[in-house]
Amino acid sequence: MTPTTLLQDKVCIITGAGKGIGRDCAKIFAEHGAKLALISRTGADLDELAIQLGLNEDRLFCKEGDVSDESTVNEFVGSVINKFGAIDVLINNAGMRFRKKFTDISWDEWQKVMTVNTGSTFLFCKAVGAHMLQRQKGKIVNMASIIGSNGLPELAGYGASKGAIITLSKCIATEWADSGINVNVIAPGFCETSYAESFKQKSALYNFTIERIPMKKWGSAIDVANACLYLSSSMSDYVTGTTLHVDGGWDAW
Repeated sequence: MTPTTLLQDKVCIITGAGKGIGRDCAKIFAEHGAKLALISRTGADLDELAIQLGLNEDRLFCKEGDVSDESTVNEFVGSVINKFGAIDVLINNAGMRFRKKFTDISWDEWQKVMTVNTGSTFLFCKAVGAHMLQRQKGKIVNMASIIGSNGLPELAGYGASKGAIITLSKCIATEWADSGINVNVIAPGFCETSYAESFKQKSALYNFTIERIPMKKWGSAIDVANACLYLSSSMSDYVTGTTLHVDGGWDAW
């Protein structure tokens, strides 16, 4: 098998595709022959990405939309099936985060981070999963975080939402294991994505993360996208219900 055929003609949904990990997933998947269905809350980001990808209309479908809205998700999934005939891979990458002391988190803020992160994962897994169950095959990769299994101050809302994704994925993986559907999780560590520059302004916190990571450096969006490629391809056919940490060794100690 040559590298360019890992996802040849596989129809892949990627949420949160406009920036960071989602964007690099789209680029790498396109290089490996995938047909892409991309959704993001910012249409301009998708327009720019579409130009960079250079794919014909028969290999690319983009939609601006709210991934935490059930009707938007169901309409998008239906449109992807109508256009491409099937869905082979789902990458649930869309998400949000904020830093706040636990006692200062409002109920609205708590609900928002849970709805965007965990809620969108639930909605897409349900909609796409029903289609995959009919076909008796498919790959689902849900994006969590090292904070989903390791606590850090001022990230209670984000951590809770990502921890829920890990457990949700394990439950779905066991339920669908005999239906040809692989469900796995990627837990990225600190990566050079859109939040990196503002994070680095907190020098003490940034230096702490560097010292805490055994590899003594942050990762990149490409590091995570490569892990997504592995879990989306036939190379991971006997892998389900697992959480793959892409964190420079953070979770090892």
